Amino acid sequence: MQLPLNEAFSGIFGSISLASWIFLIVPQLWENFRNQSAEGLSSLFLIMWLLGDVCNLMGALWAHLLPTVIALGVYFCFVDFIMLAQLIYYNHYRSKKRYRILQNHQAPHAGPSLTDPLLPDAESSRAAKHPVSRRRDSLSEAFSNNGSAKVAIRNTISVILVLFVGTAGWFIAWKTGAWGPQGDIPDTEAPMGALVLGYASSFFYLTARFPQIYTNFKRQSCSGLSILFFILSTVGNLTYGASILSFSLEHNYLLKNTPWLLGSIGTLVQDFVIFGQFVYYGRLQANPRQGA
Repeated sequence: MQLPLNEAFSGIFGSISLASWIFLIVPQLWENFRNQSAEGLSSLFLIMWLLGDVCNLMGALWAHLLPTVIALGVYFCFVDFIMLAQLIYYNHYRSKKRYRILQNHQAPHAGPSLTDPLLPDAESSRAAKHPVSRRRDSLSEAFSNNGSAKVAIRNTISVILVLFVGTAGWFIAWKTGAWGPQGDIPDTEAPMGALVLGYASSFFYLTARFPQIYTNFKRQSCSGLSILFFILSTVGNLTYGASILSFSLEHNYLLKNTPWLLGSIGTLVQDFVIFGQFVYYGRLQANPRQGA
């Protein structure tokens, strides 16, 4: 059976979106692991993102949306829990453990040992005064003289690989029969409860990035954040919306999917605000005199 062109494009876009969200977590998890901290991430950002994903999944199941939309909803929730688990580990459990160790070493009765140097060297003094300054994040690397081209090439290759993996994944699914024609769109309205959940997810998506934008502004830095994380988020949101729109432009279908379109396309504006913060704060870190 020949697959209609609109369904093919919808499936390809949906598969690319799924690939984007699968790989999206990797650069941020690595950034947190490299820094041994998740202080760059706003916990409220992740919590609101999780609430949006839970509402998104429940609403998609209730409204019987496309399989790609439901599959993405399941994976969104999975990714959120991993990110939150890492944030809790680094920012709460590990930081408290480090604080207890520091307190034990700084106990009043504990004097310097025989092996301790009488005077701290210059390197350790600088590290004590500026403990975070030695940490190189993806932001400062991106705007350093040596790292800008390398980071740009790496991010471009990553996006191309995601596009390739998503397209190839859909093609394999189609050839093996895992993906089949969806048929005509039933001319029925989505249940009211599903629409309420859909609009609730859109609300959380559209407001989730504000805490992260504020956190960046308050810290005057995007250190600890992976720019590739937000690049793949943008690719995922664009193709997610494209998978819905390319399937059909029929009136009832669009009304049924409006909450999910708002949640994916609407967040792009905030993503570009964060990109602007990456550029501005990255240049300040690369050239500190500009901020003086």
